[in-house]
Amino acid sequence: MKKKRLTCIALLTVLLMFAQAYGDGTVTVSAGDPSQSPAPSVLSRSETDLTVTVSDSSDETAAQPEPTEDPFPFIIRFGSRDENKISLSMDDCYDMECIKETIEICKEYGIVMTFYPLGIVLHEEDREIWQSVIDAGCEIGTHTMNHGALGGYDTRVMLASILRPQERLDQVLGYHYPIRTLRPPYGNIEDANGSIKHAYNVLKRAGYDHIVNWDVSQTDPVKAVPRVRNGSILLYHARPVDVRCIRTIIPQLQEKGFEFVTIAEMIGLSREVATSTDLYVFDMANYE
Repeated sequence: MKKKRLTCIALLTVLLMFAQAYGDGTVTVSAGDPSQSPAPSVLSRSETDLTVTVSDSSDETAAQPEPTEDPFPFIIRFGSRDENKISLSMDDCYDMECIKETIEICKEYGIVMTFYPLGIVLHEEDREIWQSVIDAGCEIGTHTMNHGALGGYDTRVMLASILRPQERLDQVLGYHYPIRTLRPPYGNIEDANGSIKHAYNVLKRAGYDHIVNWDVSQTDPVKAVPRVRNGSILLYHARPVDVRCIRTIIPQLQEKGFEFVTIAEMIGLSREVATSTDLYVFDMANYE
């Protein structure tokens, strides 16, 4: 056994000397099944960051963002840390009773927030509810059509997933209400190789300069309130436990001096939404 160890050490020494003489000084020694190597990292709900890479190792010059004066990155997790503004947001929106209760809470405390419904939950029989969201000064964004992971889609499927909710929302409301902010399912747009290049390009084609994630996701009020900072974006869902938490934390956060704004406002867009009578109709031919 000792002899074998000495032989291994000698072999590694030779490899290191060879690498230093002919390579970059780095030697990688692996063992076992190569298929068990670590998978590419994927942005998780808690790990997404302000920084974003839009190129992968195969093409370092592709899909780089154009120079811009926009102070926000493509992937937004929070707004300005210098202003005491925060945003509440609610995803999925399956439970209409929870939506109605949340709107009543907003009106009770005089605040606004942003709703990110899936396209599949938008139905004409709920027109009054969605109109009440708008009448309360709140914002309607999109969480895609059916909560599929965008990074796994080809261009046509991704465009449909992103843009068909606009068509559905206009049908429900009976007029055009432009969707201005998007939250990707799972807070993630990476493909299987860990790159956002493809999704970035498609989202830009669809008219989205940003996607919106969050920096606080906690349904326990005791844990949620201390995590809120200037610019925080809070994530909730249309569930009773989330609604109870929202009702509890709003007055506490108001006492701390926070101002509630929509996410559109948080990222520098006007609170006013320019509606029209021309309903949006999705046509793939416009993107080919």
